Amino acid sequence: MKLIQRILDKEATAEEEARFLANKDQCLPCQEGHELEVALRKALKSKCTSTCPSTLLESIRLKISSIVLLILLLIPLFCWFI
Repeated sequence: MKLIQRILDKEATAEEEARFLANKDQCLPCQEGHELEVALRKALKSKCTSTCPSTLLESIRLKISSIVLLILLLIPLFCWFI
């Protein structure tokens, strides 16, 4: 399954992909695993939207900004005590 995922993610080498494709037609678990992974990815793609509510994005931005500000304030204090 890891190899199938790497192939579908375009992370496998050409040799790995060629070896898998040559073996896939004679290996039922390989065929089923490949079909399953392709179907899962297709289902996820159809269910996931590419847009995010602007209120959620703004909330995430505010939280990140608060954390960054806190870090910027605490690092000098921490370093001063060391």
